[in-house]
Amino acid sequence: MKGERTVIRDSDSGGNSRPAVRSGEAQRLWSALDELGRGRGRIIEVVGEPGMGKTHLLSCLADEAARSSFTVASSRCTEFERNLPCQVFVQLLGTIPGLSSVRGETRREATRFRVYDAVRTMLRDRAQQGLVLILDDFHWADTTSQETVEYLLRIPVDAPLLLVVSQRTRQASTRLRSALAHAIDFGNAERIELAPLTVAQSAELLGQPVSSSTLRSLHAASGGNPARLELAFADKWHESQQPPAVDQPLPERFAAVLAGEIDALAPNFLAVARAAAVIGSRFTLDAIAEVAGIRRDEVCPAVSELIRRDLLRPISRTAAFTFRYPELRRQIHTTFDPCARAALHRRALAMLARQGAPATEQAVHIEQSLSALTEQDLRTLILAAREELQSSPHQAARWLHVALRVPVSQLRDENEQRDLLGLLTLVLGTGGKLGDKSDLVLGLRRLAPADPGPARSRVIAFCSLLQGYLGHRAAAQALLNQELESFPGPDVPAAAVPLLVQREVTKIFNEQMPELEQVQLILRAARKHGDRINEAGALALRALTQALTADPEDARISAEECASVVDALTDEVLCDHPEYVAMLGWAEGFLGFRTEAAGHFKRGASILPRCGRTFLKPIFLNGIAFCYVQSNRVSEARAMAAKAKQAALEEGGADLPILALALESWMLLLTEIRGERRALLTAEQAVNTVDAGNRPLSVLTTISLAIAARVEGDHRRATALLLTVGGGPDLRDIPPVMRPALYEMLTATAGDNSSPSPAEWAWLAASSARDVTLPMPRAFALMARAHVLHESPAVAADLYQEASCLFSSIGANWAQAWAMTYAASRIAADGRTPEAMTVLGYAEELALRAGASRLFENARQLRRELAAFDEEDEKEESEGVLSMLTVREREVAGIVGTGKKTREIAQELSVSPRTVDAHLTRIYRKLNISSRAALARLMAQAS
Repeated sequence: MKGERTVIRDSDSGGNSRPAVRSGEAQRLWSALDELGRGRGRIIEVVGEPGMGKTHLLSCLADEAARSSFTVASSRCTEFERNLPCQVFVQLLGTIPGLSSVRGETRREATRFRVYDAVRTMLRDRAQQGLVLILDDFHWADTTSQETVEYLLRIPVDAPLLLVVSQRTRQASTRLRSALAHAIDFGNAERIELAPLTVAQSAELLGQPVSSSTLRSLHAASGGNPARLELAFADKWHESQQPPAVDQPLPERFAAVLAGEIDALAPNFLAVARAAAVIGSRFTLDAIAEVAGIRRDEVCPAVSELIRRDLLRPISRTAAFTFRYPELRRQIHTTFDPCARAALHRRALAMLARQGAPATEQAVHIEQSLSALTEQDLRTLILAAREELQSSPHQAARWLHVALRVPVSQLRDENEQRDLLGLLTLVLGTGGKLGDKSDLVLGLRRLAPADPGPARSRVIAFCSLLQGYLGHRAAAQALLNQELESFPGPDVPAAAVPLLVQREVTKIFNEQMPELEQVQLILRAARKHGDRINEAGALALRALTQALTADPEDARISAEECASVVDALTDEVLCDHPEYVAMLGWAEGFLGFRTEAAGHFKRGASILPRCGRTFLKPIFLNGIAFCYVQSNRVSEARAMAAKAKQAALEEGGADLPILALALESWMLLLTEIRGERRALLTAEQAVNTVDAGNRPLSVLTTISLAIAARVEGDHRRATALLLTVGGGPDLRDIPPVMRPALYEMLTATAGDNSSPSPAEWAWLAASSARDVTLPMPRAFALMARAHVLHESPAVAADLYQEASCLFSSIGANWAQAWAMTYAASRIAADGRTPEAMTVLGYAEELALRAGASRLFENARQLRRELAAFDEEDEKEESEGVLSMLTVREREVAGIVGTGKKTREIAQELSVSPRTVDAHLTRIYRKLNISSRAALARLMAQAS
């Protein structure tokens, strides 16, 4: 043998390699092979629970032994050959002398020992060059074979023989186990026990990170059993592709392993096992007898046999039993006739009902019944759903799925219909992925009151909200249009108002902006009927529409009017439509009213559990994060965005994880000093995930990607993204309130020779903010104008400082620090370095307070460069016309003379572009020139 072997190859039919999760146990077998190569044999017992990987380990041993040129003989024992004496060794060695004498009922001791000795002799002869003998599933071996191994333990083969026996401890021969234990104590044998996998081994087996919470839950559920772990992982993957089914059949490769154990059962034993599987994970002898319809004295021996076969196991200190593994019960339950299975479930239900068992236990058997539901079944299911609603909404949904088998026409009891309707509403609004509950939404519509009116309208509006949330926008709008057809005539009845509000909300999902005239009509109708909650909805809708499409000043007035109505309503009233509070918050957020918006988002989020609308939580959490990131709470914003993303994934909203990704990208740029690459990748993920038909979300994600591209230095891409999403240079597809910010970016990323030029972009920024009284758009317009004033550093510095004051007025400390860093660079370019250093100190403090680490580092880096700049300024040289320039200024001037751009110069000198601009401003002033071309000519003459 050459060296140690620590890698296990997978020898299954697929031929794929898998991690060496049993490397320690494998190394002990490899060591035995090494010893065999030195002429020393050994007997090894490999033991472990079913599924622990004994067969796989032995298969790897056989492969390794064959590669090492040993003779390998292996056999797997089965119970069908237990009556054939010494059958295992016959299969491996051929005819055994004297064996025919022990085939009768009576066997003489001398004859038996002659057979044992004959096997020993044959093994000695075969093992002269090294023999590896592998006996798998030896707990099924015939008695003579087991006694032969016992004999070999007492009188070992005098040859290089490695005998490996694997068996299940619970089913192994007691006599052989005793003999092995004695041999192990004397050093004549060795035991390798396959213990449960550790979390790290489970991670390696499944190819998952050790830190994964999913991995840890699967490991705990499987008890570290490799086969059960792989099955649980396969089930988890299946559930991610489609809603989980109750007791769905095992995947074929797992089912095939268990099928052999089950198919070998005699009919009476199989009937008992099936009855037990129907009852559940825990059962008694009396329960099996009643469900199976057989006498108790017939159940006892059957259960004893099933325990002997390790299919059933007693539960300690109780009179109950359970299956070896839950997967075994599942295999038995899913593989016999459905009609026979349903009949057993009906018997189990009758037994539990008589015993007064909890409704949740009875519901399991109602679910598995194929017969029509009775009124008692329906009452039991409703009770079970109510009991599960708070602790397990998913389970409550499961029972309501079953209850909806009852046609609405058969729901004669109005109380039951009302209870079912209320429970459906709560289940759909509380917890779990809504994508798993589409049929419940349909059931909710069927249960809505038949006659048009406020009660029916509330149900239909809620169904439409759910459809839109799930991304079924066309279906949501069609549902509302169909319902509104039942209200003909020019007058708008009270029952139609919530439907009209919801229809306009759905338009936003469908890339259509609501018509303000229609919103005004809804508002008048709500006020006419004294409907304060839908008045708030209409006002919120108007404010949001105006913020996205119209004059921001009009949007501000509408938002303030809506806030006054919402703030006057109680939480109980808002519970009917918490989405109206979210619309108001987003309108205020887009307008820059971060404090007011955050307050409304927080209030809405706090009432969701009481409303049974927790599926809306990501909308509010994303809103809070949006407000925080634009204020001085960047770190909190990042944490809130992570919560929003997790909640969106749990709740199953169609678009909300995408919005969380866009916010995450933005915050990576602010909070991580070198996070631009991660931010770019996160933004790209968000953009690539957006549905092409979702215009609002496409705008937000594309803007986040453009910001990331700008910070990474890819100005051409940033400009292209903004022009594409904006619909051209006029940015007609961008909400007016957001245009100045985008024009600022276009000004900063435009090249010197681009069209439009930076100056033209700055003019468009100023034009778009001219009639806006909101601080944020005006601040971005000032920033854009300052960007192009290269030859007037003092004026540019004043504009940057004015912008920082506007940012400060709304608490946006990070933006204030950003503007003041720009201002400091222009102040320094104007020759006022001490003043610039003071401004940078203030910018650092603001960035630090906001948690914007990247902006803090930018300000600190500029301060370092200015300090170095002052040192160089003292070292002026006197040579010709350039004598008034410092060494660094002459270096910059020389590179400019070669035609390189500002960013290229900055990269070559390892400084920021702002520092290069500062040098150029001083050079122009000292040499009394005004352009790069003039400087290039001057440098050419000087050379």
